[in-house]
Amino acid sequence: MSRKIDSYKILTGIIVLCSCLSTAVFLIYRTDSWPSGREPVACAVSTLSLLLMIYFLTRAGEKIKNEENRRITSLGLLIGLLWTAEISVNNFIHPGIPLRDIIDDSFWALVGMFILIISAIKVYKTDRFMSGIVTGFWTGLGSGAVACLSALLLIVFGMRFILLDPLNLKEWTDVRNSAGTSQIDVYFAYQSYAGAIMHLYVLGIIMGLLLGVIGGATGKAMKAIVNSYCAMQKNIR
Repeated sequence: MSRKIDSYKILTGIIVLCSCLSTAVFLIYRTDSWPSGREPVACAVSTLSLLLMIYFLTRAGEKIKNEENRRITSLGLLIGLLWTAEISVNNFIHPGIPLRDIIDDSFWALVGMFILIISAIKVYKTDRFMSGIVTGFWTGLGSGAVACLSALLLIVFGMRFILLDPLNLKEWTDVRNSAGTSQIDVYFAYQSYAGAIMHLYVLGIIMGLLLGVIGGATGKAMKAIVNSYCAMQKNIR
């Protein structure tokens, strides 16, 4: 008998890896003021927040997880692969402007669309608005965690690819005198790190919750329309 994949354990494992890689970023990439300074301190605080998230997933998650939520989280992890694809395109293929902006917006739209649709369908099935918010949270967290892990892996193990990007080289020429560090890899490590954390919290959890609300309202509206139509057809008969 095959064992079912526990998406909560996978998600927790991803966050554990993120916390380890976040610590590695803090230790490897040292600004001129390290360990003090805005970037190292922000990195340390973010690492702490990841550890707190691990605690949440291992404690609170045990009380709320069920088969349906496991499937929702699995969908979130799969959606996160879209962010991985976007990060890979930008850092390995290095498209120029405006193509890069178009690619970024397209992946952003796809991720948002999937979370919205999944949340709306969930509410339509359950007829409970809160289920849309819960769905948006878990799909957003799952997708954001995969994105964060992808970015952190690139920072720790693939910095050479980041430094091959012509747009990054141009940016360094513009900011090197005010960057707070004399090392280009340190500068882009923390720039990319900020993007990794933003994918987890802003484009992951926060966007997921907002789309869960919108999806909840959409699902309730769809349910009301269908119920009204069915009632009308019943009266006609």
